[in-house]
Amino acid sequence: MKFRLIAIDLDGTLLSPRGDVTPRTREAVHMAVEAGLMVCFATGRNFTESVPILESVGHFDAAVFVGGAMVIDTRTGQTLQRTLMNAQLARELCAFFEGHGQAALALQDTSDAGVDYLISASAETNLSTQQWLKMTKATVHWRTDLTTHPHMHTVRVAIVVPNDKSEIVARELDEFFGDRIVSHNFTLNAHPARLLEVFDPAVSKWAGIMHIAGRHGIDPSEIIAVGDDVNDLPMVQHAGLGLAMGNAHPSLKAVAKRIIGHHSRDGLAEFLEGLVKRELQDVETN
Repeated sequence: MKFRLIAIDLDGTLLSPRGDVTPRTREAVHMAVEAGLMVCFATGRNFTESVPILESVGHFDAAVFVGGAMVIDTRTGQTLQRTLMNAQLARELCAFFEGHGQAALALQDTSDAGVDYLISASAETNLSTQQWLKMTKATVHWRTDLTTHPHMHTVRVAIVVPNDKSEIVARELDEFFGDRIVSHNFTLNAHPARLLEVFDPAVSKWAGIMHIAGRHGIDPSEIIAVGDDVNDLPMVQHAGLGLAMGNAHPSLKAVAKRIIGHHSRDGLAEFLEGLVKRELQDVETN
């Protein structure tokens, strides 16, 4: 194959608007693997909340989690690569969010910390946060010391904030921390709230993908990347073939080499089917 690896986002890309993997998409992923293409999922989710999706699609390999902060062998659960947040930065972020009356969510490397999140006990955990934590099946510990905590296993600090407050907090966050951070502001499906997440500036899905590619001797030109939101920008920009879903954020469509179908119409499956068909025809011709 001309391409050897395809990096696939989950929400809005692999998943339908209902949040599931359709039978056609599942079959298309397996068809691509059988044709010799390495399929690498790359998601903003952590491993815990991704497991049901991995099980439903039935594909287990090295994958990128937490926006690139974690690379995990999904067969074994072993962490292959992680980018921890600077401890002082994590403390400052927790203080910033608590100062805005929000409960900071310090995501941990679960395999080492034994828990998914450390959460501010000194600020109110709003209803949206409670619902989101329940939905993601996260294990949590409430702490009163996040502004002084060692943060030995923290990979991301975030808040779940009501829609009417998210832009204000996000703007002040960028003004205060500048290029010391990378942040994303996402709409949460089925919730009137947004996830405002913050990383070490070295974190991106593309960095995680390149770690996996390096283990297999795969060049960037041999990588396809497909996504739908702003945290997919680096991988779509740098891959040999960067694709945006039909439902993608306008900023992603602007940098993609090609726009494929909408996730409500099995756009990813349609692309994978066509890709495998074209590659097989090329092999037969040659």
